[in-house]
Amino acid sequence: MIGATARGVLPPWVGEGFMKHYSSSQHSARSQVLAQLRTLRANIAQARDALMHFKADRLDRDKLEPAARRVDDLMDMYAGNSRDSVQGCLWVTEIQEGIELVTNPKAAESLRTARADITALLEALQSEE
Repeated sequence: MIGATARGVLPPWVGEGFMKHYSSSQHSARSQVLAQLRTLRANIAQARDALMHFKADRLDRDKLEPAARRVDDLMDMYAGNSRDSVQGCLWVTEIQEGIELVTNPKAAESLRTARADITALLEALQSEE
């Protein structure tokens, strides 16, 4: 038996090369998602760092904390074996909403980049499916 899927046994014409290619492309998509998540996490951290020095910026900095935690949750999900695309999309939406709450100009550039990262992340998540 060459391999099995959720539906049953693969047809005999599907050879080992197909399975290697499928596994490789699946790994590539996962790697792309993880790379996008690392970039997003770095940009959120940079935005939080920009808001670190003044007490008045604390409220905006605190608004980014849940988004940063969700990025970590997504990284844990994609680093492990359990991938729930519905949960992943919900968490990306939470991240996006958290970023939109911050209007402080000190973090504007990092958050603008983070928004672009989210767009790229959503594309990578879609390509994985």
